Amino acid sequence: MKEFLTRTATSIFMVLVVYFGIVYLPNIYFSLFLFIIISVSVYEFIKLTEPETGSLILVYFNGLVVAAFFTFGIPDLSFMIFINLFSIGLFFLIATKKENQLKSFVRDAGIHFLSIYYLFFPLYYILRLREIGPNFLIFLIFVIAIGDSGAYFIGRAIGKHKIYPVASPNKSLEGIIAAVLTAGLSGWLSIIIFPIKINSMTAILTGALIGLISQISDPVESLFKRSAGKKDSGSILPGHGGFLDRIDSYIFCTPSLYFIILYIWKTV
Repeated sequence: MKEFLTRTATSIFMVLVVYFGIVYLPNIYFSLFLFIIISVSVYEFIKLTEPETGSLILVYFNGLVVAAFFTFGIPDLSFMIFINLFSIGLFFLIATKKENQLKSFVRDAGIHFLSIYYLFFPLYYILRLREIGPNFLIFLIFVIAIGDSGAYFIGRAIGKHKIYPVASPNKSLEGIIAAVLTAGLSGWLSIIIFPIKINSMTAILTGALIGLISQISDPVESLFKRSAGKKDSGSILPGHGGFLDRIDSYIFCTPSLYFIILYIWKTV
């Protein structure tokens, strides 16, 4: 009971803080808010993966590069990618001073690249969604939250067919179906409460697709935790684990919704 109350209190606090940020913060401050959240998640990711040769300063520098390109609307992301590649390559060229470091070079470099392109880059599409309109971002949060809840409760109640036995043993086919159905329903409900100029069927289908993608995004993050022998990415959020545990579904879902809006809804 105590754990449930702690988890609930933390959830309410997070919802209030996030809602305030989405609705009221100027874009530059929202970007800073987003950068802090992603940075904490990246720190947890680095702690999980434990590179032998590494630099948080380098990772955060490249994170700032990503943040700057998204915040100031610089369209040529290829230049951003080049800066990231060049700086990481230069760092390892200088930092690799002993031959025994070569044994972990590929793994360590990969962790640095993943910190940028698995976390900073996809999650900064949150800023893009908010720039289109706060309700688009609220749509995403609404769909993921209800879809994940549907997967959890139905999966626990009747889930029998395991989908990801290694990455996420508790996830089942029944839970994923529940996620798709509840996420689709929540997409329709979201546009009623937080209006967006799309029809009900589009909202339902988009919600269902995001619900499905969420059930892929979450267990991918779990692979990193499993490989490190950890249940949670951190303990900063009472009853919830780490920041990375809370945002794992958004890693794939946020860019997915943005590109759906851009190329299928065509409302940007």
